[in-house]
Amino acid sequence: MDLQFEKKKLYDYLGEDLVDALKHFKVYIAGGTITSLFTNNEINDIDIYFRDEDSIINFLREIWENGRYVVSNTKKATQILYENINIQTIHFNYFDSPKEIFDTFDFTVCMGAFDFATEQFVFHPDFLKHNSQRILKFNSETAFPIVSLLRVQKYENKGYKISKPEFIRIALTCMDLDINTYDELKEQLGGMYGVNLDKLFEDVEEEEFNLPDAIDKIANITLNDDYFVKPTPVEFNDLDDILDTISKKPKKYLNINEKHYVIDYNGLLKEIYHVPEYKEDVNIVEFFKENKFYKFVKKVGEKYFSFYDNEFEYIIGEEIAAKFANGYGKGNGQLYLFEKNQFNSQYQHNRDSVLIEVEVKPEDFIDADEGDVEAKKVTVIREVPKDEWIKWESESEKF
Repeated sequence: MDLQFEKKKLYDYLGEDLVDALKHFKVYIAGGTITSLFTNNEINDIDIYFRDEDSIINFLREIWENGRYVVSNTKKATQILYENINIQTIHFNYFDSPKEIFDTFDFTVCMGAFDFATEQFVFHPDFLKHNSQRILKFNSETAFPIVSLLRVQKYENKGYKISKPEFIRIALTCMDLDINTYDELKEQLGGMYGVNLDKLFEDVEEEEFNLPDAIDKIANITLNDDYFVKPTPVEFNDLDDILDTISKKPKKYLNINEKHYVIDYNGLLKEIYHVPEYKEDVNIVEFFKENKFYKFVKKVGEKYFSFYDNEFEYIIGEEIAAKFANGYGKGNGQLYLFEKNQFNSQYQHNRDSVLIEVEVKPEDFIDADEGDVEAKKVTVIREVPKDEWIKWESESEKF
């Protein structure tokens, strides 16, 4: 089949910037978007599936940095408002092929995908036939059959039909679920299409799970004062809070001078207040040997001076200590540096600016915050050639 029209229609809906990002991260769009595209219905939102954890982490970082909005975040997916497009980034699992995605879907009429790695559509053998016949065929391997049962009504409202044997197959698959906690039940119920489950089991969720009690609570949900109240939206101010719910990898952890730090998703040191539950200890001595820090300074002849103190000189090959605070008084001062991954030429003050590379010993480290570093002493390693640091900036602007 020649599907160029459908491909162009999809790309037009997404827009050039989003298409470029989806190509870069080699994602899949699958499910309702593709069904709507091939049944000539309006696209309401898009579901994006990823090949691995790194891809979704970096995709969300890219979206966040460009001023998009995270609407909701669950164990299964994170919803983003990208201009006027609702995007569900799926992260309950990762997939090497569209077939693996289809194996998690409930109905064959959903089993269509577009693979941005190949820029090709991929379909279940019965996808087009069952959509043309407007019939529902159930996949009993789907992870959330209760949600499938609820979705039957949604599809019937769109003109699809389900046979009695297929409906019984859904019911029997639901009976085979092993639900032992209220959290597992809420996960299986999903959003129940507009029903607020936030507080449904709040008064019993610490008690031993009792299915008959749970059934009674669902039966009486419309009597609850919160039934018609939408869940309170959550404001996300820190992307790492969201990424921590997605990532299954242990955090790279450092204890520096009795302070807790992790290496965040941007590769920067970030102070935290508790030791992570899942961590990978980083050797502090090796970390400070391998990682250099940077500072823009003013070059006069062959000498390097601070922009804030014309008499404070940085000498290549020598250890330089900070002055006392404000040049006098109690305690050590600090030198202000930045990490390479935080590089931005906005640090450059004027044409006399040059970039120096320095090394810091663990005992001389004071603090780090979003790429900015403070230290009591540094050893100046070299002047970084301009053509080298210009590449750093251009690389940071890529996906």
